[in-house]
Amino acid sequence: MAKLLRSASAAAKTGFSLTGAVIGAGFLSGAELVRFFPSAGFLPYLAVAALLFFGGFLLLSWCGRRFGGFEGTLRRVFAARAPWVRAAVLAGSFITCGSMLAGAGALAQACFGGAAWRAAAALAGTVLVYVLAHGGMRGLFAVNFALVPLILLFVAFYAVAPGAAAYGRAQAEGDAFGGLCRVLLYAGMNLFLAAPLACDAGARAGATAAAAGCAAAALLVGAGAAVVLANVCAAGDALYAEMPFFRAVGARGGAGVLFVPVSLCGIFTTLIASYYPLHNLFGGKKRAPVWRALLCAAIFLFSQLGLARIVQYVYPLLGGAGLVFLIGCLRPLLRSFFEQELLRQRDKRIHARRKYAQDRRCRHHKV
Repeated sequence: MAKLLRSASAAAKTGFSLTGAVIGAGFLSGAELVRFFPSAGFLPYLAVAALLFFGGFLLLSWCGRRFGGFEGTLRRVFAARAPWVRAAVLAGSFITCGSMLAGAGALAQACFGGAAWRAAAALAGTVLVYVLAHGGMRGLFAVNFALVPLILLFVAFYAVAPGAAAYGRAQAEGDAFGGLCRVLLYAGMNLFLAAPLACDAGARAGATAAAAGCAAAALLVGAGAAVVLANVCAAGDALYAEMPFFRAVGARGGAGVLFVPVSLCGIFTTLIASYYPLHNLFGGKKRAPVWRALLCAAIFLFSQLGLARIVQYVYPLLGGAGLVFLIGCLRPLLRSFFEQELLRQRDKRIHARRKYAQDRRCRHHKV
């Protein structure tokens, strides 16, 4: 029983952490989903995205368990190219941190008005993540374990608000192949940014717990995206807002008043997950606090570009980088599979020869 409880706890921590790494400012605001998914007939695309998330999370956790976390994965999978890949992942984390702070600023400006609120909210988020990131993986698990269920409950409240018709709309005329390409970029971007967390979580959890956590995260992300898109598309004019989901539900009564604190929770879960590899970059170095402070200042300045610009122009580039990264991680998995298959086939041949020799001796004995 104790072993089962430990496995369930590890699966829950993994699932909530991976979910928290995805449902940040771009997700909860709806800006990211509107950019990568169609406004009608989006359920098939979300199903494909959920499958990609499950496969990608599972692949990354397998690499982390086999090669010893994210750093071990970089060394074993990419070898001489590891420094370049690490630099790309860190750049992606930097961009995500900036977009989360930009989302916090956009939310503050939408609620209170004035550009000063935008800068103040981004600055407060910068200071908060700098202070709390010193908890490492344990602190990250604790933050996600506490906040992600609250975010999911809030999103689930709006599951029936737009009506069933918003989910079942016919597919709008357009390029289906282009839509699938955007889904690939969306999944690749998020998997790329979650790679350090997914690999390190896989190294800590067992195979069964990691698989269960990956499945739960993929399901929660897909279902949450369906709810957000349905509400945004039902509102009509919300599609063109900087924060579409806020435009769709923020002005409503009831749980709409909770949109701001819940969105801040979502922003913070992704912010701290994205800042995690950047924080570890200076681990054990002299004057690490000073270098981390300078890094946070640079992230704050980048966030002033605004959420809409970052999502529109930078996120697709991260998606392409993520697909390249995942293809690289897929190679050792395929190599391991074929090596095991060759060993299995060789064992079968040896077993067949032994069986044949035994049968021959048996017949000679009978004669």
